Amino acid sequence: MLQVFLFGMITIIFVVVAPVILRKSKNVSPTKNIFENFIENDHGYPWSWDAKRIDSYKKALNQRKNGAKKK
Repeated sequence: MLQVFLFGMITIIFVVVAPVILRKSKNVSPTKNIFENFIENDHGYPWSWDAKRIDSYKKALNQRKNGAKKK
């Protein structure tokens, strides 16, 4: 009986109380995850099927090589 009561209270908290608190909060903003950062910075790979991605990979590789030589 106690377990049912505790489960019910926890459910009410997460189903009713938490959404109300989150709606009232104005500081909630989604953050970028690691995968989204990877996709934005991805230039392709030497084994890519698309010619544009291969060219993009080669350009990024040359930029990195030139940047390493300047240091």
